[in-house]
Amino acid sequence: MALHGKIIFRTDGGEKIGMNHLIRCAALAEMLREQYECVLAIRVPNPSALQLVGGVFHSIIPLPSSENYDGDELISHLNAGDIVVLDGIQFQTDYQKKIRNHCKIICIDDLHNHHFVADAIINHAEGILPKDYSTEEHTRFYLGARYAMIRQPFIKAATENSELSIANRAMIHIGGNDFHNTTQKVLSALVKTEMINEIEIVVSKMNPNISLLEDFIYANRKTAKIMLCKNLPGDELCDLMKTCRYMVCAANNVLYEACAVGMKIISGHISKTQQELLHGLAARGVVNNFGNFLTEDEGNLQARFELFMNDESTSQQLFNQKLLIDGKSPERLFEIFNKL
Repeated sequence: MALHGKIIFRTDGGEKIGMNHLIRCAALAEMLREQYECVLAIRVPNPSALQLVGGVFHSIIPLPSSENYDGDELISHLNAGDIVVLDGIQFQTDYQKKIRNHCKIICIDDLHNHHFVADAIINHAEGILPKDYSTEEHTRFYLGARYAMIRQPFIKAATENSELSIANRAMIHIGGNDFHNTTQKVLSALVKTEMINEIEIVVSKMNPNISLLEDFIYANRKTAKIMLCKNLPGDELCDLMKTCRYMVCAANNVLYEACAVGMKIISGHISKTQQELLHGLAARGVVNNFGNFLTEDEGNLQARFELFMNDESTSQQLFNQKLLIDGKSPERLFEIFNKL
């Protein structure tokens, strides 16, 4: 048993809801696992999902599949003194009340769209204020990039004096459950600019459009060198980012991790939960906001990519990224748990 007790991370990840909630819980567990016993409670764990994050947790509680989220599934696994971390839009007021009858809880949030009874809320989007929330009087707030939940290789990268890659290479990382195949639309637009020599595509093995991507890559093999990478762990992803000058990504945890590495970043949202993170970081001047990736057509994407890559002022992004991500979020996040 670790010194400070047990933390149970209740979240889900897979084909339907993507991997972002699970990945940031794993990032947080990685920061805390030397001081706490970190346990993942997840419904019907997907082997591909666990391949990416399972080794971070000391143990895993597999929960049964169900349409209901009432908290009963978790209560039998709780002991006095445990801390529960809830990450997901499904864990709303009634769920929180039931769990808090047994132990203290911390909510990782993106939307502030219901009443919270949690002891603490972590929302690492910039520009969010306590007044944006409906909470109990006891709830404490930990908001903004100071509490960025990024994986250890990226924490290390944020403290290094790395320089922007000079290689004319780009990475595309849209997310694990890219049902609309936004990856291919972005890839096609980027290839048509004829401004990028090499492109790294990062997907999860759960991506339902891998065969379509492989067909596109083969058809365009003489136009650009395109590599398709599946289920990259954090350290390999970080190393690959360092070889690329440009990043095109959805506004999820990878956006923060790209800021930690230092890249020229284009980002858009593919879900409502990503909008505030994107707007907040665009306001800090660390990313170029392309808005809704789902509704932007390929021709507009191509034109906007060309403008972005020809704009020398985007170099300011790198300076702003260093100011934003200082590599000290693990210490700040540990203090949240230590003060409960």
